[in-house]
Amino acid sequence: MRQPTVLVVDDDVDILELTAHALSTRGFAVRGVSSGTEAVDVVRREQGHVDLLVADLSLPGDTSRYTQTIAAEFPGVKIVYATGIPRHIALSTGLVPANAPYLQKPVDSDLMANVLRGELAKT
Repeated sequence: MRQPTVLVVDDDVDILELTAHALSTRGFAVRGVSSGTEAVDVVRREQGHVDLLVADLSLPGDTSRYTQTIAAEFPGVKIVYATGIPRHIALSTGLVPANAPYLQKPVDSDLMANVLRGELAKT
Protein backbone atom coordinates (compact mmCIF):
# COMPACT_ATOMS: atom_id res chain seq x y z
CA MET A 1 0.00 0.00 0.00
CA ARG A 2 1.35 3.40 -1.02
CA GLN A 3 2.01 6.02 1.63
CA PRO A 4 -0.15 9.12 1.15
CA THR A 5 1.92 11.96 -0.29
CA VAL A 6 1.64 15.30 1.47
CA LEU A 7 2.98 18.56 0.06
CA VAL A 8 3.79 21.00 2.86
CA VAL A 9 3.96 24.69 1.95
CA ASP A 10 5.62 27.05 4.41
CA ASP A 11 8.09 29.88 3.91
CA ASP A 12 9.62 29.34 7.37
CA VAL A 13 12.30 26.73 6.72
CA ASP A 14 12.38 25.56 10.34
CA ILE A 15 8.62 24.96 10.44
CA LEU A 16 8.75 23.31 7.01
CA GLU A 17 11.47 20.88 8.13
CA LEU A 18 9.81 20.18 11.49
CA THR A 19 6.43 19.52 9.87
CA ALA A 20 7.96 17.32 7.18
CA HIS A 21 9.84 15.27 9.78
CA ALA A 22 6.80 14.95 12.06
CA LEU A 23 4.58 13.75 9.22
CA SER A 24 7.16 11.39 7.74
CA THR A 25 7.56 9.67 11.12
CA ARG A 26 3.77 9.24 11.19
CA GLY A 27 3.55 7.35 7.92
CA PHE A 28 3.30 10.04 5.25
CA ALA A 29 5.53 10.59 2.23
CA VAL A 30 6.32 14.30 2.45
CA ARG A 31 7.52 16.94 0.02
CA GLY A 32 8.14 20.50 1.11
CA VAL A 33 8.19 23.82 -0.73
CA SER A 34 8.46 27.41 0.45
CA SER A 35 6.10 29.23 -1.92
CA GLY A 36 2.70 28.95 -3.50
CA THR A 37 4.23 29.08 -6.97
CA GLU A 38 6.43 26.09 -6.15
CA ALA A 39 3.40 24.23 -4.77
CA VAL A 40 1.43 24.72 -7.99
CA ASP A 41 4.45 23.63 -10.04
CA VAL A 42 4.93 20.43 -8.00
CA VAL A 43 1.25 19.46 -8.16
CA ARG A 44 1.16 20.08 -11.92
CA ARG A 45 4.39 18.18 -12.53
CA GLU A 46 3.42 15.24 -10.33
CA GLN A 47 -0.23 14.92 -11.32
CA GLY A 48 -1.91 12.18 -9.34
CA HIS A 49 0.99 11.77 -6.91
CA VAL A 50 0.15 14.54 -4.42
CA ASP A 51 -2.75 13.50 -2.20
CA LEU A 52 -2.93 16.41 0.20
CA LEU A 53 -1.63 19.94 0.60
CA VAL A 54 -0.78 21.43 4.00
CA ALA A 55 -1.07 25.12 3.20
CA ASP A 56 0.32 28.08 5.10
CA LEU A 57 -1.48 31.36 4.44
CA SER A 58 1.28 33.63 5.72
CA LEU A 59 3.40 33.53 2.59
CA PRO A 60 4.91 36.56 0.89
CA GLY A 61 2.79 37.80 -2.01
CA ASP A 62 -0.64 36.46 -2.89
CA THR A 63 -1.26 34.15 0.04
CA SER A 64 -4.32 32.19 -1.01
CA ARG A 65 -4.35 32.16 -4.78
CA TYR A 66 -2.13 29.07 -4.97
CA THR A 67 -4.63 27.02 -2.98
CA GLN A 68 -7.45 28.25 -5.21
CA THR A 69 -5.46 27.29 -8.30
CA ILE A 70 -4.71 23.80 -6.98
CA ALA A 71 -8.32 23.27 -5.85
CA ALA A 72 -9.63 24.30 -9.28
CA GLU A 73 -7.14 22.32 -11.36
CA PHE A 74 -6.83 19.27 -9.10
CA PRO A 75 -10.06 18.75 -7.16
CA GLY A 76 -8.80 15.39 -5.89
CA VAL A 77 -6.02 17.05 -3.90
CA LYS A 78 -7.22 17.65 -0.35
CA ILE A 79 -6.21 20.94 1.30
CA VAL A 80 -5.65 21.47 5.02
CA TYR A 81 -4.74 24.97 6.15
CA ALA A 82 -2.08 25.22 8.87
CA THR A 83 -1.29 28.83 9.66
CA GLY A 84 -0.75 31.39 12.36
CA ILE A 85 -3.65 33.49 11.10
CA PRO A 86 -6.67 33.08 13.39
CA ARG A 87 -9.52 31.18 11.70
CA HIS A 88 -12.07 33.98 12.11
CA ILE A 89 -9.78 36.38 10.25
CA ALA A 90 -9.06 33.87 7.48
CA LEU A 91 -12.81 33.28 7.09
CA SER A 92 -13.88 36.93 7.26
CA THR A 93 -11.29 37.96 4.67
CA GLY A 94 -12.13 35.09 2.34
CA LEU A 95 -8.72 33.42 2.55
CA VAL A 96 -10.29 30.01 3.14
CA PRO A 97 -13.63 28.35 2.42
CA ALA A 98 -15.94 28.06 5.44
CA ASN A 99 -15.80 24.25 5.50
CA ALA A 100 -12.02 23.98 5.07
CA PRO A 101 -10.00 21.95 7.58
CA TYR A 102 -8.02 24.52 9.55
CA LEU A 103 -5.21 24.16 12.07
CA GLN A 104 -3.82 27.17 13.88
CA LYS A 105 -0.07 27.12 14.57
CA PRO A 106 1.56 25.93 16.63
CA VAL A 107 0.01 22.56 15.79
CA ASP A 108 0.50 19.35 17.72
CA SER A 109 2.04 16.81 15.33
CA ASP A 110 -0.32 14.00 16.31
CA LEU A 111 -3.34 16.25 15.86
CA MET A 112 -2.11 17.30 12.42
CA ALA A 113 -1.53 13.69 11.38
CA ASN A 114 -5.01 12.72 12.57
CA VAL A 115 -6.63 15.60 10.68
CA LEU A 116 -4.73 14.66 7.52
CA ARG A 117 -5.76 11.01 7.83
CA GLY A 118 -9.37 12.11 8.31
CA GLU A 119 -9.27 14.25 5.19
CA LEU A 120 -7.64 11.50 3.14
CA ALA A 121 -10.35 9.07 4.25
CA LYS A 122 -13.06 11.31 2.78
CA THR A 123 -14.08 10.56 -0.79
